Amino acid sequence: MDFKAAAREVLEEVGHPLHYTDITELAIEAGYLHTAGRTPQHTMRARLSVDVRDNDESPFVQTAPGVYALRSGRGHRT
Repeated sequence: MDFKAAAREVLEEVGHPLHYTDITELAIEAGYLHTAGRTPQHTMRARLSVDVRDNDESPFVQTAPGVYALRSGRGHRT
């Protein structure tokens, strides 16, 4: 699973905004994200910030510096 897919899974599960470091930690703990990189938190931050900035269809929204959520209506599983 890539970083954005892992972030989406984590945010769907928790149902509220999280800092990118927490998203990364939870994604690794849950087994959604496997990385050999030394700074997966920085990679997560980069992937999410670029997606929010460059993709009008992004499922993510930045709610505060370093904090991301799913766009309204996408934060809870039904």
